[in-house]
Amino acid sequence: MTGRARTRRSVAGPLAVAVALGTGGTLALPAVAGASGRSASTITIGYIGDFTGVSSSTFADGFGGAEARVDLQNAEGGVNGHKLKLVSVDTQSSPTQTATAVQELISVDHVFGIVEDSAFFFGGAKYAQQAGVPVTGFGIDGPEWNEQPYTNMFDVFPPSIGPINGVTYTTTTAANFMKRLGVTKFGILGYGISPSSTRGVKAEVYTMQKAGIGICYENLSVPFGGVDFTADVLQIKQAGCDGLATSFEDASDIAIGQAIKNAGLHLKAQLYSEGYDNTVLHNAAARAAINGDYFATPINFSTPNAATRQMLDALKKYDPGFASGGIPDLGLYSGYLATDLMITGLRHAGKDPTQAAFIHNLRQVGDYTANGILSSPTTFQHFGTAAMLPKRSCSWFVQLRGSSFVVYNGGKPLCGTLVAVPGLS
Repeated sequence: MTGRARTRRSVAGPLAVAVALGTGGTLALPAVAGASGRSASTITIGYIGDFTGVSSSTFADGFGGAEARVDLQNAEGGVNGHKLKLVSVDTQSSPTQTATAVQELISVDHVFGIVEDSAFFFGGAKYAQQAGVPVTGFGIDGPEWNEQPYTNMFDVFPPSIGPINGVTYTTTTAANFMKRLGVTKFGILGYGISPSSTRGVKAEVYTMQKAGIGICYENLSVPFGGVDFTADVLQIKQAGCDGLATSFEDASDIAIGQAIKNAGLHLKAQLYSEGYDNTVLHNAAARAAINGDYFATPINFSTPNAATRQMLDALKKYDPGFASGGIPDLGLYSGYLATDLMITGLRHAGKDPTQAAFIHNLRQVGDYTANGILSSPTTFQHFGTAAMLPKRSCSWFVQLRGSSFVVYNGGKPLCGTLVAVPGLS
């Protein structure tokens, strides 16, 4: 394995930082020599991950995906003659500790850019932005991915969490799916601490109601990683719900699936955002808990196309934790793809890359597909406007049947249209 460097220092760290988690405030950035993260032969990339804490059930293995993509690139000669090196820091699933982790990567490790693979990156986003450091990742943590002044941040998928000029956008894809399955009243749950979770839930409620599906139960204050849903399921049952959707990570989805089965509740559809992965396939209890349930996924790993198969092969070759293959979870494949996007930005930055050139040149790209893995291109143009979002978006839906996942709709994705959500700024 080449180019590997794992740093899991305590995020209390050698540096102290006071970071405003809101939109106000200015951060004092230390003067650091050689802060570009680039030498004549090596480019150092930082990796932010939730190795421990409440989000680790999804993201603990993400660094393996990032390593696999770096090892694959280094085996091909690096980027424009530069080999790549990864340095990682654990967020411990905390926004404030994420802020310190970001500062350490920039001020101690002098990274060129940061690969984000965390549910709590919103805690450190301002520091990276004010330092002019490129960030690539999945915009699942907060609204900063599509709002000013965060032009340094690049989302693998078109970001749709936060407001754009005061308007929040979402798609009708999930509502179309629930309507197909005959759901008439659904319950929905999300994490209280996560801006993306609560905003996503509210947006989904709007699209469901527009599709004629009523809401019978809502809980937006679930503790992150919570696993006690006895009271929620009782209220869902009493309300006569026939559908359920969540904005959770693996452990919570498995727990609520088990609680529903324990209550003898039979719903027309239970739609989860996480759980389509090896965590479920390799655990008999987890499979039993969510057997028969559905999962939305941006990537079809059950019947993969050639580009997705190439990614799976790279993970098997370079990540020891994935040597047996199967279906990677969100943390693993997002680590891989976020690193692929960092490599794409480096290619566009030229033979002698600077952070400013990376940001400027990648903002001109309008057709990123991760070599064909994504079902439709992501554009990085038109930042901070609705034009950065596709008017039509598609996802696959898979159902767990026994010990395998079966792709719904004959293996074809379902699509929805872009809609503005009123009153959610």
